[in-house]
Amino acid sequence: MPHFYQYSDAFTKLGVFTASFSNFFLIYLTIYHIKQIGGTYKYMVLIFAVTGVAFSSWELIARPFTHNYNRAFILFSLNTWMGNSEFFLQVSVSIYAGFYLFILAFFAVQFIFRYLSLVDPHKTNIFGGWGVIGWIGYPLICGGIYSVLLMWAGNPDEYSDEYLRETFAEIYELDISITPRFIFVPYTADNSLRWRNLSFMLGGGFLLSSQYFIIIICGARMHIAMRRELGNFSTPNRRLQKQFFRALIVQTLVPTCLFVLPALPILLGPFFDFEWNMQTGGIMALLSVYPPIDTFVFMVIVAEYRRVICRAFCKSKTVSMKSTENGNFKTHIVHLNSYQCLIHLFLTLSFLNQK
Repeated sequence: MPHFYQYSDAFTKLGVFTASFSNFFLIYLTIYHIKQIGGTYKYMVLIFAVTGVAFSSWELIARPFTHNYNRAFILFSLNTWMGNSEFFLQVSVSIYAGFYLFILAFFAVQFIFRYLSLVDPHKTNIFGGWGVIGWIGYPLICGGIYSVLLMWAGNPDEYSDEYLRETFAEIYELDISITPRFIFVPYTADNSLRWRNLSFMLGGGFLLSSQYFIIIICGARMHIAMRRELGNFSTPNRRLQKQFFRALIVQTLVPTCLFVLPALPILLGPFFDFEWNMQTGGIMALLSVYPPIDTFVFMVIVAEYRRVICRAFCKSKTVSMKSTENGNFKTHIVHLNSYQCLIHLFLTLSFLNQK
C-alpha cells in the first residue's frame, strides 16, 4: 500500500510557505495601501490574515493525519521530531482542529457585520470598542469548545487501541500506544453505542452546522438587502459592498469544498458496516493549501487590491511594445487593465529569462 502520509509533509511545507507569503502580503497592502477598507472591517481582514499564517504554521507542529479502518476513525500526529512529547502533540492536534472552527465562526461574524453594514450601519458600532472582545471571543470560544470536546471524547482507551493496533503498525510502522492520537469507535464488540465517542460527532456537528446556519441566513438576507438598500449608496460604495459579499461567499465555499464535504464520509463512515482500510489524511493536505487560496480569492475579488498590485508591477498605465510593419520597427502605446498588466509582467519575465 502506498504511504500517502509521506507526501503530506511536502504539502504542509508548501502550505506554510504560500500562506505566509500571501497573508503577509495581504497585511502589508491592507495597512499601507488600501484606503477603501477601514474601521472594524480592516481589523477583521488583518486578523483573518494572521489566522491563516498561524493555522498553516501550527500544522508543521501538529502534523495531523487521519485513517479509517472498518468502524474506526483515528486522528493522529505524524510529528517525529518531538517524539517524547506525546501529550503536547495530542494537544497540538486538538488545537489544529479547533483552528478550523475558529475560522468558520469568524466568517460567521463577518457575515453578521456585513449584513448590519447594509441594513443599519449604525449598529456596526457594537463591533467597535469593547465590542472587539465579543467578535473575537465568539470564534475563540467555538474553537476552544471543539478542541476540548475532541480531547475528552476522542481520548483513546484499551478497546479502541486494540481495534486499530495491528493495521496501524502494518501501515505506519508505529506503536499506537505511544502515538499522539484521538480514536473514534462508535460501537463496542456487541454493537452497543460508545457514547463518549458519539458525543464528539454530535457536539462537533452541532458547532459546525451552527456556523453554517448563521452564514446561510445572513447571506440570504444580505442578497435581499443588497437589492433593496444598495440604491441608497454611491456607485463606488455599492460596488465595494458587492465585492465584499462575493468574497465572503467564495471564502466560505473554499474550506467547505476542500475539507467539510470530503470529510463527511470519513467522519460518518464508522457508523456503517463498511470493510475498508484507507489512509484518509489526504484531506489534511487539501486543507493545508486553503489559507493561501482564500487570501488570493479575497485580493482578486476586491478591486482595490487588484489595482494596487497592478500599480506595483506596472509603474504606469502604459507600456511600450515594439512591432514590425513592412520590416520597420514601430513603437505602440498599449493601455492595460489589471489582467493585461499581469500578462505583460509574465511576458517581460519570460523575455528576460531568455536573455
